[in-house]
Amino acid sequence: MNAVCRICESLNTSTRIEGNGHWHCVDPVVDRQFPYRVVVCEECGHVSGIWDRDRNVQYVEEEYITCDDDLEQYTAYVEFVLAGVKAMNRAPRLAEIGFNRGALMRRFSDIGFECHGIEPGAENVRAARKRIANGKLEQGFFGADWISQYPEGYFDVIMMTSVFEHVTEPFDILRTVRPYLKPDGQLFLVVPDLSRYTPTYQANAAHRSVYGCSPLVFFYRNFFLCYGQHINHFSGASLARYLAAAGLKTTRIADIGNLWVSASPADPVGTSLQFPEIVDYHHALMDHYEDLLNRTRACVVDRLAGRRIVCYGAGKEFGYFHGVFSELGVDIIAVGDDAPQRQSVHGVTCTTPDALMELHPEVCVATSFDYEDAIAAKARELLGSGAQVYTLTELLSQLEDPLPNFTSIQLDPGTRPVTV
Repeated sequence: MNAVCRICESLNTSTRIEGNGHWHCVDPVVDRQFPYRVVVCEECGHVSGIWDRDRNVQYVEEEYITCDDDLEQYTAYVEFVLAGVKAMNRAPRLAEIGFNRGALMRRFSDIGFECHGIEPGAENVRAARKRIANGKLEQGFFGADWISQYPEGYFDVIMMTSVFEHVTEPFDILRTVRPYLKPDGQLFLVVPDLSRYTPTYQANAAHRSVYGCSPLVFFYRNFFLCYGQHINHFSGASLARYLAAAGLKTTRIADIGNLWVSASPADPVGTSLQFPEIVDYHHALMDHYEDLLNRTRACVVDRLAGRRIVCYGAGKEFGYFHGVFSELGVDIIAVGDDAPQRQSVHGVTCTTPDALMELHPEVCVATSFDYEDAIAAKARELLGSGAQVYTLTELLSQLEDPLPNFTSIQLDPGTRPVTV
């Protein structure tokens, strides 16, 4: 059965990727894989993830936490937002949809914004209220019943930061929030960039330090595309089209791996949600990723299969990595873990790092989302010259992945990327 497009509601969709999806990738014990497919709408080009789990229950019961810390990149993001807020004689009014634990919202509260928001996780809401005592923060899922408590044109800023890729009705949300923005108000979205789901882009050290992404997250059933929390996938070009159709003119886009987008109320552009050039562009991206997926797997098999392999530094994340290697027929003898409590993970013994040397491995892989260079250095110190040590970046260093070049795909007229 064809999936219904979440943007234009067309049934004319085609499946491009099928495989195992993941809810949380770092749980080493509980197997959370499930059937998942990625489809492209043949009318508007929207890329959607289709799965059969109750997302709402999981967001409420599992307390999906994006961040409980005041991150360094929030400084740049606050400046990005403030650049779109005109000077005024009163506190700017901000609504954040999916404010999580309020770490970002607190930045705006501290500089005098009047803060409102809605968030599904009860513990998240309680944590945010401790941070933002004067905010009007409510628990629940976004809908017209929540935002209609405010008069139209009430908000100077409406934000969805790492939220819009999760929602089941993205186009309806755009149309719902638009009337509640002031005429010179701004909607701000932060979403992953569909054109950046590539291993060498993830391997960029600057991006990895910000987003915690190693190249390995790409290729296990194409991780980002089959990531259970993300069911919408946007490129800058497609998002600008969908915003325009909903009556929101894209004013600025910053591409730093994620897309930072601002848009202001405008007259809806056209009545059709048919974007053939976006359809072609997104299919070309899917072709590109399929080729990368195959070459990445071949690269790993070529370097690892049939050798005595240990891993080091994975900690609780190793359950995910082991799934990657197992599917490719790569067997792991053991994983060295610095954690005080070690346990068997999917049949692989967890041991002390020092004990890895006694296993006489040929190869050690530094399997970690973060700090792979430091972990690899320690592994080399432990194992000496008796084993070859790879970081995940080094493992995939042979890959080249220039993106498809579509010069005909432009953002809305007048929109220019900005540097953050």
